[in-house]
Amino acid sequence: MLLFIFLAVVSCAVDERAIYEPKTLCAPEGSTVRINCTYKDPIETTNVTELWFYGSDGNKTHPDGETTVYHTDKKKIANSHKERVEFLGNKNTTCGIKISNVSREESGVYRFRYEIWQPDYKWTQMPGVKVTITGLKIEATSMKVIENEAVTLECQMNCSLTDRVFWFRKGQHLKETSKKLEIPRASYEDHGSYWCQTGHVRSPSFLLNVSYAPRNVVIRGHPTTGIEEGTSVTLNCTALANPPGRYTWVKENSSQVGSGDQLHISKFNASHEGSYHCEATNNYGTTKSTAVNLTVNENKNTSYALIAVLSLIILLGISLGIFIFLR
Repeated sequence: MLLFIFLAVVSCAVDERAIYEPKTLCAPEGSTVRINCTYKDPIETTNVTELWFYGSDGNKTHPDGETTVYHTDKKKIANSHKERVEFLGNKNTTCGIKISNVSREESGVYRFRYEIWQPDYKWTQMPGVKVTITGLKIEATSMKVIENEAVTLECQMNCSLTDRVFWFRKGQHLKETSKKLEIPRASYEDHGSYWCQTGHVRSPSFLLNVSYAPRNVVIRGHPTTGIEEGTSVTLNCTALANPPGRYTWVKENSSQVGSGDQLHISKFNASHEGSYHCEATNNYGTTKSTAVNLTVNENKNTSYALIAVLSLIILLGISLGIFIFLR
């Protein structure tokens, strides 16, 4: 985002070459700050050094110990600003600068300085301009939200939010474009990570923690019919819940046969046949899954019985044939 900040210069005293107005400025982190100023010095010469510097001590008139963001001698510009600052001035007329991609560390008091060595004449326009670089953050009306309760998220910045604010939840863009995001009845779908953005400035992620009872309880990991005797069977129970649910397994709606999100039967037989469901429980409720029926492979048992009968018939036939032959 390109933020233009204009510093109007007004002559209101004989010894003031430049007046900063307003005295304080605020810009969002990551934006481009443009400081416009004009000045008129009575000494007309081409041998002029112009510079801008800033620091936390607004009373200093000399750049020693401060950060020089612009200097006629490019070697004297701080490394952190050599590629990000553009001087917009003309000697003896204007003295503006433009700083791109500003960070919070660049908050401070900015001053313009003018130096002539022949004759020796130097001045720094005081007082300087207090510049505050700030970021976005999200505040919530409540840090603990239970399903169906109301909650409001607000995108905040020390500067005035004049641009539209965009909201994102779990990476998806929401329709709301004001600095407040109101959720009248929080649901499990509202749980997750949020951030707000204005221009190219984005807030850190904010986790909205919505507590809710288990839902979408599902049993996975079967076929449940035609299970071969002696084989192992594993059922898995999953659910959406916050806080996470505790799982129990129930057979025939009466007896608890296991706990945890997994039910394992090592050697399945006819005694294990029946209807099973799992229950997920947390502080906000209990929810049951749809039941599944476990059954033994009857076709295989029938095949075994048929083979046995046929074998018996064959043996009887052979025995009868031998008996007749011997007679």
